[in-house]
Amino acid sequence: MNKSSSKQLIINADDFGLTPGASAGILYAHRHGILTSTTAMVNTAFSKQSLTEAKSYPDLGIGLHFVLDAGRPIFSHNSSLTDHRGHFLKGRSLIDAAKTWDIKDELKAQLELLHEWYGNVTHIDSHHHMHLHIPDALEAVIEVAERYQLPVRTFSETAVIGKGRTTDYFHYDFYGEENVSVAYLLAIFSNIKPGTTEVMCHPAFLDAWLRRVSSYDFTRMKELEILVDNKVQEWLNDHSIHLIHYGGLHHGH
Repeated sequence: MNKSSSKQLIINADDFGLTPGASAGILYAHRHGILTSTTAMVNTAFSKQSLTEAKSYPDLGIGLHFVLDAGRPIFSHNSSLTDHRGHFLKGRSLIDAAKTWDIKDELKAQLELLHEWYGNVTHIDSHHHMHLHIPDALEAVIEVAERYQLPVRTFSETAVIGKGRTTDYFHYDFYGEENVSVAYLLAIFSNIKPGTTEVMCHPAFLDAWLRRVSSYDFTRMKELEILVDNKVQEWLNDHSIHLIHYGGLHHGH
C-alpha cells in the first residue's frame, strides 16, 4: 500500500441501528466529538428509522455492518446460514455450515437495503468480524465489494482488500472496561503511523433493548463520554491528525 506522510484517522462506530440508544449515542459522538464513521445493521427493528435520522448528518460516513450471526437474514430464512426457525446460526455452527453463495446473496441483500434506506454506502465491515472468521467468507465479501466498488475493513496491514482499498492500520482494542479511557485512546493515537488508521468503537446511550441484546452495555456510555471529551479533540488538533471517513479513501490505498 502507498502510505502518504500524513496521518489520517477514521473513528468508526459499529452497531448503528442495533437499538435506539446505540444509534443516538453514535450520532451524538459524531455531532459533538471525533466520530467520523459508522456501520449500520439493517436487519434490526430500529435500523430504518435510525438511518432516516442519520440523513441529518451528511458528514458522517455510513457503511454496512454485515450481519451473519444475529437475528434473521434479509435474503432467505432457509439457507446454510440459518437454523430451523429461520434465525442466523451462531459460532462454530455457523462457521461450519456457511456456504459462499449464501454469504454473497445475504451480503448483496443487506447492501441493497442500506442503499434503499440511506443512499451512499462508504464501506463494509461485519458484526463480530464474521467475514474474517468464516472460511471463504472474505473471498465472497471481496467479490461483492469489488462489484459495488467499496472498501472492506481488514485486521492485517499486509492484506490487499479488493483493489487494495482499505486502511493501512486497524485498532480494535479501544474496547472493554480496562481499555476504555482517555489515556488509553491517546496512547493509541500517539502510535499512529503515516497513512490511514481506523479505530473501532461502540458508543451508545444505554437503553432497555441494549441491556437485553448485548453484554457490552455500560462501557458503551463510557466510550461515548471519551469520544466527546475536549482533551481528545484538542490532542488530535495539536498533532495534525486529519479525521476522515471511508469515503475519503483513495484507490491508491
